[in-house]
Amino acid sequence: MFGFLADKLNLLKAKLVKIHKSITIWFNGISGSLVIILPFLQDQMPQLNDYLSENFFRYAMGIIVLGNIILRFKTAKALEHK
Repeated sequence: MFGFLADKLNLLKAKLVKIHKSITIWFNGISGSLVIILPFLQDQMPQLNDYLSENFFRYAMGIIVLGNIILRFKTAKALEHK
């Protein structure tokens, strides 16, 4: 049983070694971080509210979903083959 888990762990490591080359990972990391950080920035800097509409987060999530769909079509290789 432990050999099976060790094999799976090694396979996961091999897949994640080249994670920094994935545009999808970068896109999701940056956009996800912005969506998380933005409400805190709005609390600290109320002048941002003048630039952000009420539907900003709805639009942001739509852009993230659309970006993921486009990047999914662009993806041709697995991470371990990049």
